[in-house]
Amino acid sequence: MIKPKLVEGLFKPGWIAMLLLFISACGNAPPRLPAAIEQAKKTDQAAHRALRDADLRRASELFNQSMLIQQSLENIPAAATAAINLASVAHKQGDDNAALDLLNNVLAYTAANVPAEVLAAAAFRKGIILADNGKTDEAESAMQRAQQECKKQCEFESGISNLQARLLLDKGSFINALAVAKSVMSSSASKEEQANAQRIAASAETSLGQFDAALIHFQGALTLDKELGLSMRIVGDLKGISTVLEKLGRKQEAEAFAHRAEIASTAAKALAGNMQNKSIP
Repeated sequence: MIKPKLVEGLFKPGWIAMLLLFISACGNAPPRLPAAIEQAKKTDQAAHRALRDADLRRASELFNQSMLIQQSLENIPAAATAAINLASVAHKQGDDNAALDLLNNVLAYTAANVPAEVLAAAAFRKGIILADNGKTDEAESAMQRAQQECKKQCEFESGISNLQARLLLDKGSFINALAVAKSVMSSSASKEEQANAQRIAASAETSLGQFDAALIHFQGALTLDKELGLSMRIVGDLKGISTVLEKLGRKQEAEAFAHRAEIASTAAKALAGNMQNKSIP
C-alpha cells in the first residue's frame, strides 16, 4: 500500500510532468505489422484453431489461404509450412493424392532459404501418408530423406524414429522394430510419440509371441491416448488389447475390449461425419 506522504510528494508539479510523460510513453501502441503480414498471421492462427476443433473443411480453407498469402509475399519457408499443414489436413480428409502433390512441391524447393527442418517435415509427412497406403518402399525413401535433412536435430526426431520402427514392423523385421520403438520409449519424446512407440512395440511383441509384454504396452498406449483425446488411436489400442487377450486365452475379456473398440469407433466416425457436414462460417 502506498503511504500518504509518498503520494503527496509524488504529485508536485515537476513530478506530475514526468509522470504524464511516462504514462504517455507506456501507452503508445506497438507499431502495427503490414496488413498482408498481419492477415497471414491471423489466418494461420485461425487454421490451427479449426484443426484443433476437428473442423477439417475450415482448416483446409484457411491453410490454403495462408499458403497463398505467403506465396504472394514470396515468404517461401512460411508458404512451405502452410503447404505441409494443408497436406496433413488433406490426408485426414482422405485426399492423399492432393496431399502428396503439396508435399512433393515443397520437397522440390532448391532455394537456400528453405530451412532443412521444413524439408524434413515434408518428407516425414510424405512417409506417413505412403506408409498408411501400404507403400513401404516409397515410405522408407521419404523417411530417409527426412533423416538426411533432419540430422537428428529436429523437434520431431522421435516421430521419424517411430516411422522407421513402423516400416520395420511392416516388413516383418519385428526384433529391429521393437528395438527402435524402445529407444523412443526411453527418450524424452512427447506423449503422442511415446504412445506411438508403445503401440509399435506391442505389435512387434505380439508377432514375436511376447504377449504379456505386448499387453502392458498396449495398455500404456491406451492410457496416453486417452489423456491426449485421440479417438481413433484409442480404438486401435482397444483392438490390440483384445487381440492379445485372445491369444492369452482370456476370451471373455477379449470380447469385452472388442466391444469397447466397436463403440468407440462408431462414435468417432459419427463425430467425424458431423464435422465434415459443418458449414463454413
